[in-house]
Amino acid sequence: MVLKILRLAAHVLFILCIPVLLVTSNGRGAVNTLRLHEYSYDKYNAVTITGLEKDELMHIADELIIYFSSGQELVVVEYFNEREVTHLADVKNLIKPFYWVQEASLMYAILYIIFGYFLLKRKWWPALAKRLIWTSGFTLGFFAAIGVALAINFDGLFTWFHEVSFSNYFWLMPPSDLLTKLYPDGFFFEASLLVVVATVIECALVAGISAGYLILRKRKLEASVTTGG
Repeated sequence: MVLKILRLAAHVLFILCIPVLLVTSNGRGAVNTLRLHEYSYDKYNAVTITGLEKDELMHIADELIIYFSSGQELVVVEYFNEREVTHLADVKNLIKPFYWVQEASLMYAILYIIFGYFLLKRKWWPALAKRLIWTSGFTLGFFAAIGVALAINFDGLFTWFHEVSFSNYFWLMPPSDLLTKLYPDGFFFEASLLVVVATVIECALVAGISAGYLILRKRKLEASVTTGG
């Protein structure tokens, strides 16, 4: 009885683990993608608004990417004021647990697949494919709903997120602050939507590949029975 409960718990955890892995991986990728920072600078005319050269802006982006992945306590960028530096430290403290969750979920998914194959051998692959379809379906529905919510009321959700996530109001920056000029609300909407869309596409691919494998396997088994092989 205990063993059955543990197996069920392991399967459920895996189903929940996949969407967590995908969204945290996509979020981490967005934070560390230089091209996404450059997209914001170009679209929102950062060169004109800030008076900084493009090379200077890209240097800031490089420093932010390095900062969020390092053990450095405070970002060292001469253009940021004390409020911005403090807020970026708060953001880093918020991002760190997401990185840990991403790494933990990746490790669990790998171990789950390895141990499943060790226990079931070839029977494991169709079982895994079915679970991937389940988790992909769950994730598609969940993140499709999030995408709709973002499109309908991003400003409200964005404000709620900040109020829940931060213990101070340094995130309420005036338009004169550099961070506001480099990363306006429109950028965060687009970046959030990008993460959601990427997650949905990845789930659709996982579900499609898994379903394709099961269909081909079924046809192969039927052909084998028909030919007596």
